[in-house]
Amino acid sequence: MTRVVDRLVLGLWQANCFVLGDRETGRAVVVDPGQDGATAVVDRLDALGLSCEAVLLTHGHLDHLWSAPDIAERLDLPVLLHPEDRWLWDDPAAAFGAPVQALEAQFGLRWDPPTERLESIKDGQTLPFADLGLQVRHTPGHTPGSCVFLIDDDAPLLVSGDLLFAGSVGRTDFPRGSMPQQNDSLRRVVLPLADATVVHPGHGPDTTVGTERTTNPFLRGL
Repeated sequence: MTRVVDRLVLGLWQANCFVLGDRETGRAVVVDPGQDGATAVVDRLDALGLSCEAVLLTHGHLDHLWSAPDIAERLDLPVLLHPEDRWLWDDPAAAFGAPVQALEAQFGLRWDPPTERLESIKDGQTLPFADLGLQVRHTPGHTPGSCVFLIDDDAPLLVSGDLLFAGSVGRTDFPRGSMPQQNDSLRRVVLPLADATVVHPGHGPDTTVGTERTTNPFLRGL
């Protein structure tokens, strides 16, 4: 396998979207395609010579799922999301404590997603896409349905969404967020990982579990 990990930084919130694939087979998945990502992601897949098999969402916040419906329609793909964040797929404005009409008023977005494409993921599941061996770990806290995606092999990596950043962790002051749950998720899922595990977060630069274990005050406190 010749692994591809390609990042796009998208939208107003500068959210990281990742293309994960295998250059030898030409198969890939897209994780967290945010605002203004539909054309950019499809163009990047074409440039990389990769065929996407699914859109994966670490959680249901708008800055991570904005372009998922468009990409799913264009490329005829399923969208995978933990069921405890289904409420955010149905109404992303609920993350701000606002009605769905606020999305159009504030951002010009009419939200009418293809719900029939939505599929559920669960903790411990290994996803079949692109032969990557992607493991799903449910990590509630930032949102109830937050998940991370782990490849645990000779070159381990963690797509951490908004659970863990370089030097920080995700906010828990949005509706249905929970700091105790997030601390438990960090303790249960992140701390046992090898120091060499590369972390690809939802915002900001990459890091490693080892770096965060020794320098991140939120992990050191655990």
